[in-house]
Amino acid sequence: MTAQEQMKRQIITLLDTLPAERLEEVTDFVAFLRTRHALHQPVYTPVALGGLWFGESADETDIAEIRQEIWGSFGEQEP
Repeated sequence: MTAQEQMKRQIITLLDTLPAERLEEVTDFVAFLRTRHALHQPVYTPVALGGLWFGESADETDIAEIRQEIWGSFGEQEP
């Protein structure tokens, strides 16, 4: 049995000793922990490129070059 399985069994044993009215508090706390954990996980959502971008691909280098081209002289005044 792994350490994680042992921990889960210990939690279940402890839950069995709690009064019913306390189980709602435990449920709320576990939901809070899940939410907090989810906030710290990076989310990568693939985006479908259509229209002018159909069939094209861009990696991080391409994006960095485009950003530099667009924003490179931002804030500079023309003579």
